[in-house]
Amino acid sequence: MNRFLLNRCAHWLRRLKDELLHCQPVRELVARLIAHPLQGPERMTRAYELTTHCGLQRAISMRLQQTGAFEDSDLWLQHAATSPRYQAAYRHRPQLGRSIVLKAPSSGGERGVLLMTFEYNWAKLMLATDAEQRRWLDDHYHLVLSTSWSPTDYSMLAMMLANTRNRLWVQACNLGERQAIEAFHPRLSALLTMPCDWLDPDGFDPQPAGQRDIDLLMVANWGDFKRHWELFDLLNDLPKDWRVVLVGQSAQGRHRLWVQRLAREYGVRQPLEIHESLPVTEVASLQARSRVALILSRREGCCVAAVEAMMAGAALAMREDAHVGPLAYINAQTGARLRIGHLAADLQDLHSSSAQKQPREWCLKHANNQRSIALLEQQLRDHDLALGLPWTQGLALPMWKPHPVFARADQRQHLKPAYEELCQRLPAAVDMRLWEQPAL
Repeated sequence: MNRFLLNRCAHWLRRLKDELLHCQPVRELVARLIAHPLQGPERMTRAYELTTHCGLQRAISMRLQQTGAFEDSDLWLQHAATSPRYQAAYRHRPQLGRSIVLKAPSSGGERGVLLMTFEYNWAKLMLATDAEQRRWLDDHYHLVLSTSWSPTDYSMLAMMLANTRNRLWVQACNLGERQAIEAFHPRLSALLTMPCDWLDPDGFDPQPAGQRDIDLLMVANWGDFKRHWELFDLLNDLPKDWRVVLVGQSAQGRHRLWVQRLAREYGVRQPLEIHESLPVTEVASLQARSRVALILSRREGCCVAAVEAMMAGAALAMREDAHVGPLAYINAQTGARLRIGHLAADLQDLHSSSAQKQPREWCLKHANNQRSIALLEQQLRDHDLALGLPWTQGLALPMWKPHPVFARADQRQHLKPAYEELCQRLPAAVDMRLWEQPAL
């Protein structure tokens, strides 16, 4: 069999695998098969993730509550400790990272605020503390859990519930998941924001339409879920004089050379510019020079890069069937939802009209760190005041770059004592690198 036929077979098999992976009826079938109580609580939380059927989600939640699973601390800690999903993160850094203190606790019972991104960080915190330390943390801090995928890992939410007593605040990666999070347990409240909503507008310098020299930009790691193969297939139906730029980083053992080989396999005609592991400032510069930013994932988290591109003034294009948070932000002002079967035509139309779009202006009103911190503070303040608890201090302003860091140096310095106390009380879980380099 010649190379052409081999490539065609590989393309067909890759597309078939992709369709099966994202087929919701298949996900629903698997959910029902593993939702039986005899399968154990861990399988039931996995079923909760897979299904979108509210009735099945309610049934799973009730079963977990009735069997006492949400109180079984040892069960969930053991599950977290042995989960292959998080082993690499534990080995890389056993202490908490990519998290930030937004408020210090103070006298009179006023609680601080600790925001933790990525589910593996929730696990790190619980595994590195004992019951007494966890009680202290629960009494002194609101714990804000920012997810990294949608659906999130509900076994990690069960672990957090089993090791705390107070309300937990969860930031979903997809606004459509907020209801499912709150239905999982009465002590969970979903934030009004997503992780992609915390960008600092001053970190981007959008260029005028006439100076945007990149026709199509895709910022995505080389992981399978980013679906670069569809981009390369799509490029065969787009103008060969387009300037196409890819920015990524290694994932699943794939590097830049792998991407180049895949592009050749699909016969890409455009001369691709491929960058790997660029500093965030250089990525922002490319976004500010792009006419269209493209995301082809069918399911992932909130894809901060998508909203970064919008904040930099690039029109955003995504598949209309994507289960990816920023799809909710695509409208006539910001970009285009690409119709299945018409991706190339819709991309060309968006490219032609990109100068008339106003994605940055939309973000300045709807998706930026000033707006998001105000929403979070209102949600937490209203909760505490309703319970008769004090609220005299505001929250520090963070920004995602691409993980949470302080937007203001004075607030970072002001909160240093809170980090020092966490290091003293939770020495196995927190060290001062969290304050020095919050994006670790």
